[in-house]
Amino acid sequence: MKILLCHNYYKVRGGEDEVVDFEAHLLEKNGYQVVRYFKKSIEVNNLFKNILLFFNLFFSIKTINEIKKIIKEFKPDVAHIHNIFPIISPSIFYILRKNNIRIIYTIHNYRFYCSNGLCIKNEKLCNKCLNLSFRNILNICNEDKKIYDFFIKIIIYFMRKFKIYHMVNCFVAPSEFIRNQLIKFGIEENKIIIRRNSLNIINDDYLKVKKDQDKYFIFVGRLSKEKGILELIKVFSSLKNIKLKILGDGPLKSVIENNIKRYNLNNIELNGYISGKNKYGLIYNSIAAIIPSTCYENCPIVLLESLKLGVPVIGNNLGAIPEFIKENYNGYIYDYRNLDMLKEKIIKVYNMSDNEREIIRSNCLKSFNDLFDLNSNFSIIRDIYESNKRFEY
Repeated sequence: MKILLCHNYYKVRGGEDEVVDFEAHLLEKNGYQVVRYFKKSIEVNNLFKNILLFFNLFFSIKTINEIKKIIKEFKPDVAHIHNIFPIISPSIFYILRKNNIRIIYTIHNYRFYCSNGLCIKNEKLCNKCLNLSFRNILNICNEDKKIYDFFIKIIIYFMRKFKIYHMVNCFVAPSEFIRNQLIKFGIEENKIIIRRNSLNIINDDYLKVKKDQDKYFIFVGRLSKEKGILELIKVFSSLKNIKLKILGDGPLKSVIENNIKRYNLNNIELNGYISGKNKYGLIYNSIAAIIPSTCYENCPIVLLESLKLGVPVIGNNLGAIPEFIKENYNGYIYDYRNLDMLKEKIIKVYNMSDNEREIIRSNCLKSFNDLFDLNSNFSIIRDIYESNKRFEY
């Protein structure tokens, strides 16, 4: 079977990009022929100088022509789309539908109704645009990118108005939470399949990474407001005897560096972006990973990595996190509005006995196998691809 995999990489590499790359590897490993139609958002730096970029957001002639050529030469059975913004554009749905190619669409974030994909405005949760209304075009979310945000909102509105999502044969939701958001959005329940993200740590080289003599917690992710990193630093500033290691890069990197120096936060270590065995080693040797996001997380990769490595997760009650974390079993849940509660969870994990730590590590490994088993996970996408079921447009 031939699969056309479509994805627009983000400027700063994140979990979604990792999921797509692993998906391509997994498909080829299982005997599928894969053609990658991948674009990089970094290309936008030059395109923004040209007003044609804004027309491209709506309808890309280049995408149409390139997909036509791929269809003619490769003759795909299925197209699996991940992210289309800003370069690929909604035009990909039209050309695929015109050529009778089945369309599978994995929903990684909330950009099907929210222009920033995070459901956040003015640093607060916002679901105003979940309901279809022309007025929502003026509900600007990205204050630092108002023009871009405005155009994305117009695109989202017209994609809904002209029922472009009706061209999709099957939506893949990595969590129950985002499935429910899709249903509220208006997608038929029978067109949504839950399939959690996949992860495969191929070897155990991470075990060779030098272990820190001190116990520490770890944060892995983009250094931006919606990831809750500033709130996490605030908590650890009052826990001077407990160590936090931060892995990641992003717009708040310099702010964090300055705060660490200014307030002498010697218990907080900023390591920058780290990947591969070194990242896995640092997670493996930590006593817990913390996911303090103030947005709706879907199925974050760091959660999978932590459970796979036997590391408990402390997360809040937003989005899909509570689907994967069971209190006192494989981690802990706190109210996202209550940083004192987060502090209590951190202290509790820090003071665990070695025996308690071994039990929760074992639970984490079991949770990973129960929730994210690679074979079970792959069988879901295989069944979707090979199903002859078609939905009416």
